[in-house]
Amino acid sequence: MESLKTLTEKLEQKYDVFKSKGGYLNGGQKLIKDFITSNQPIKVSALVNQFPEIRLSTLKKDLQYLRDEQVLTMIEKGKGTVYVMTEKE
Repeated sequence: MESLKTLTEKLEQKYDVFKSKGGYLNGGQKLIKDFITSNQPIKVSALVNQFPEIRLSTLKKDLQYLRDEQVLTMIEKGKGTVYVMTEKE
């Protein structure tokens, strides 16, 4: 039981470090973030043209993750949607 408690404490410490650094971005998410940073505001169609090797469904999931992590902000909805970097305060 003591081993389980120790292991749980170590995992909580690692999670706190992970949380403080922000979420993990995979390679595709980093590419998207870098592209939007230098070309904002950006539409999904521009991302599709820039990264033809990445499927549309994957792009949309990556955009959703970046929004959830507050890296990107979505402006408007539907066909007029554009993405910009979230301003840090």
